[in-house]
Amino acid sequence: MDEEWIPVVDRGRSRDVSLRYALTRAHEVDGLALGHPLETVAVLRQVLLPVYLHACGSPVDDREWGRRWKAGRLDPDGVLDRYLDGRRDGFDLFGGRPFAQVAGLRTGKDETKPVSLLLAAAATGNNVPLFASRTEADPPTLTCAQAARAVLAAQCWDTAAIKSGAADDPRVKGGKTTGNPTGPVGGLGVVVPTGRNLFETILLNTLILPQPQDGDRPQWAAGEADSSVNDPWPGGPRWARRPVKGILDLLTWQSRRIRLIPEAVDGVTVVRRVVLTAGDRIDRLPEYEPHTAWRRVDKPKAGEPPNRPIRHVSGRAAWRGMEPLLATRLDMGAPVTSSELLRQLNVLRARRVVARNMPVQVVTVRVEYGNQSAVIEDVIADRIALPVAALDPEGPARKLLMDVVAEAEALRNAGNRLGDDLRQASGADKLPWDKGHRIGDALIIQFTPLVSRILQDLQRDPDDVDRVHLRWRTDALRLAFDAAEPALASVPPTAFRGRARKDKASDGARRDGGPVNASAAEAWFRGSVRKILNLDREPTMTGAA
Repeated sequence: MDEEWIPVVDRGRSRDVSLRYALTRAHEVDGLALGHPLETVAVLRQVLLPVYLHACGSPVDDREWGRRWKAGRLDPDGVLDRYLDGRRDGFDLFGGRPFAQVAGLRTGKDETKPVSLLLAAAATGNNVPLFASRTEADPPTLTCAQAARAVLAAQCWDTAAIKSGAADDPRVKGGKTTGNPTGPVGGLGVVVPTGRNLFETILLNTLILPQPQDGDRPQWAAGEADSSVNDPWPGGPRWARRPVKGILDLLTWQSRRIRLIPEAVDGVTVVRRVVLTAGDRIDRLPEYEPHTAWRRVDKPKAGEPPNRPIRHVSGRAAWRGMEPLLATRLDMGAPVTSSELLRQLNVLRARRVVARNMPVQVVTVRVEYGNQSAVIEDVIADRIALPVAALDPEGPARKLLMDVVAEAEALRNAGNRLGDDLRQASGADKLPWDKGHRIGDALIIQFTPLVSRILQDLQRDPDDVDRVHLRWRTDALRLAFDAAEPALASVPPTAFRGRARKDKASDGARRDGGPVNASAAEAWFRGSVRKILNLDREPTMTGAA
C-alpha cells in the first residue's frame, strides 16, 4: 500500500510509486509505464481499477461519470485514503493473508518452483524462450516489487495445461491438476483506453453500472459477511468452476493459487521460489468484460456464447484492426462489436460529456500461446491514438479511417501481386504467402507512420477529413511506387519476353493463362494503385526496368 512498486511515468520521469500515491495523486501522474505490457494491464485490472471501484462505487449513469470527470481527481474527498487505511492487512505481500496469494499453500510433497514460473519471458519447464539468457537451473531473483507485479501478471496471463496440485485440494490426482485454462485475460485481444494522465485512464476504464451486482467483491474482500459460504474462498487452496459475480470479481479473478516464498539476501527481502497451483475457472466470460472487442459466432454450439473475444493478429499493427475498435453501433447480428468501454465512450461523446477532440490512446495487448497453450511464444503490444469523433458510426472521421485501412490492405495485395508477376515473368515460382520478402507486406509496414499522423490530425481537428484523406492518398502513392522500384529495377532482361502464368494470383483472383512480362506487370500495378487511391494522376515512377 505504501511501498513503491507500481511503474508509472510521473512528470516525464519513469519511476515506481505506491498504490496510495498512484490513486490519490493520479491526476499528477502522466500514466502507467508500458515497458512490461502484461504487468501494466495486470496492475490496472487487478489493483487500481477494483480498489477505486470498491472504495467509490461504479457510476450509475453518464451524469455521475461526468461529475467525476469534471472533478479532475479520483479522491477529492479522501474516500480512497480512508479505504486504504482500513484495509492494510489485505495488502501485505507476506502477511497472514498475503495479497493475491494463499497463506500456507503447499503441494503434497512440499515442492517449490523457481519464481521464473511467474514470468512470461523466463525459461521454466517447457516454456523456454529462444533467446533466454537464463536457464531453469539459474532462476532470477525478484525484488518484492517485481514479485508483486509477477503475481498479478500470472493471475491474468498464466499458461494452461498441468499445474501442481495443492495438498488440501480434493481434485488433485497424482499430485497434479489437469485441464487448466490460461489466465482469463489470455484469451482476449486486450484493448485499454488511456488518457492524458492516470486519473483519465482510470475513469476511461470505469464502467457505468446502473445496478451493482449483489455479492460482487474484489479478491481481498472475499469471504466477508454476505459472501456465499459455498463458494471457495480465494484465500484457500480449493478451486471451482463458477460464474462471475460482477465486475470486481472479474477484474480480480484468482485463476491460480500462489504463494511467494521470501528470503533474505544481504539483509534485503527477495523472492526466488514460488508455489503455484490451480485456481478458479470462469464458467462463462460475461459480455460486460470491459477490455476486449467481440465477434459474432454464426452457429454457436449448445451452451456456447453467441459472441467471442476478438484476438489481435500477430504481425499486424493495431491500426490494421481498426474495424472492431470503431464498431460502436449495437446492431443485432453485427459481425463485430467494439469493447464495452469504447462503446461507452461513444455515448459520452454523443452526450457531450467528453469532447470530440479529447486525446485518447488505445493500448492493445495479446499473448500468443503455443503447444496447447502450455507455453508463451510471443507477447504482442501496440499503442495508437484514437480520435473520439471516429467512434461516431455515422461520422466522417470513422469513414475516413475505414477507407484508409481498406486502401492500405488493397495496396498491400497489389504490391504482393506485382512481386508474384515479376517472379513468374523471370521464370521463377511465386513466393509462398508466409515466406520470403514480399513487396506488399513490406509496404504496409511503411504505412504505420502515415496512419499515426492521420489519427493525431483527426484528434486535433475531427472536421479536417478531406485534407487528411488527400494527404494520405498522395503519400501512400509515393510509398507504393518507391516500394516497387527496387523490384522493377532488378528483373532480368528475359522478364520482358513474357511467360505463361502458372496458377492463380496470391489474392485468390482467377486470371487467364496469358503471358506475363515485366512491362505488363508494371502497368497493371501503376493502374491499380491509382484506382485504389482514387487519384487520376500520379508522379512518374523513376527507375523502372
